[in-house]
Amino acid sequence: MNIRRFNGDFGNSTNNFMIDGYYLEIPTNVVEISETKANELFVNPITQSNELLERIVISTEIDGKERYYLVGEMAEMSKLSNGHVAIMHDKIKSNIPYLSFLSAVSYYDALNSDNNDNKIEIDYMSTMLPIWLLKREDKFSYAQKQMEERFIGEHSVKIITLGMEKELKIVVKRTKCRIESEVARHALKYKMLASEDDKNVLIIEKRNNVEFANFQVVLVDIGGGSTDAVKLAKGLSTPQSRASFQVIDIAPFLGEIEQLRKEKLLEYFHNLRALEKFIVENYKQKKYIFKDENTGENYDFTNKINEVLQEYANIFATKLLNSFINESGEPIKFIYFGGEASILEPFIKQSLLEHMSEAVVENNHFFLNEILEDDTKEIFKPSPRTINLAALEILSINEMRKTNEGE
Repeated sequence: MNIRRFNGDFGNSTNNFMIDGYYLEIPTNVVEISETKANELFVNPITQSNELLERIVISTEIDGKERYYLVGEMAEMSKLSNGHVAIMHDKIKSNIPYLSFLSAVSYYDALNSDNNDNKIEIDYMSTMLPIWLLKREDKFSYAQKQMEERFIGEHSVKIITLGMEKELKIVVKRTKCRIESEVARHALKYKMLASEDDKNVLIIEKRNNVEFANFQVVLVDIGGGSTDAVKLAKGLSTPQSRASFQVIDIAPFLGEIEQLRKEKLLEYFHNLRALEKFIVENYKQKKYIFKDENTGENYDFTNKINEVLQEYANIFATKLLNSFINESGEPIKFIYFGGEASILEPFIKQSLLEHMSEAVVENNHFFLNEILEDDTKEIFKPSPRTINLAALEILSINEMRKTNEGE
């Protein structure tokens, strides 16, 4: 099987992938198990390929040894699967992105490949690194090259899941590592549309965002692990210097949620993923009512959770604003996105009012849903969680077209 474009966003909470235009998510949960346990996990085989996403068990050689892993939903319930959330997760050295990559390819193969086809060629793979990892090096390109070298070349993986057993050889021909947060500017400037003449042909079209043409813009990417911010030149153009890239010095968001669980909600949520899902499912209602399915009793955790979210937003807003002080006096526009942006939006807006007037907040601080136009023809309209991935897809389409033209 041939894959033209593989784009991967390795997040601290969820891994998001776009494979030849097909979108999928895999929770960032990985647990190593023994070979014996791997072979004893399943009683009944899977009969439908799409069931594999919820039951991924793979093996691969790491450091010269065959090792076995639960990935994604199979690993969610394990207390060993969230060890990365309270620290800055080094995606260059960690095995989690690599195992997630193998799992994503395995699942895509299960959906699309002939069972007898064991070789997958990926023409172009792109991914990203957060700013804190890039700034650790003398040059960003050093870290980017390390990430690119992790994936280029040949890989082997065995799917252990009963009913889906298969060994795959994966060959990645070209890799590109970009800068998280900064890359999002491409999805702010451009959108993907299907050609009216041929629905299989994608058109990259410029957005109508003239409100940012004459201002410097800070893109603020609020992740579950690190929070990055980058100041763009006018017109959402390339950053001017290394100093334009900032890491907001604040504890990982998921680590704070885990602390809340351990200290106040341990008897109701037995792992971080359960509490995180509870918050994601309820933040739009602004009420956090937990129903114990065993007793039928309801518990109101609204005040406990909101207190943590507001405190986090207060620290976040202060550190962000201190990181970008415009000495020229010209206003700077801020655009917020990332996996945790939607949850924190009302709390950040409240925190900003401690630093400036309501009019300034309204004119200079924007969340993604406030600036992207509605276009029914747009394919894969970015959300706060997927804007970096959408940008990778736009760039990969352009790169592949250049390659085709060169041939």
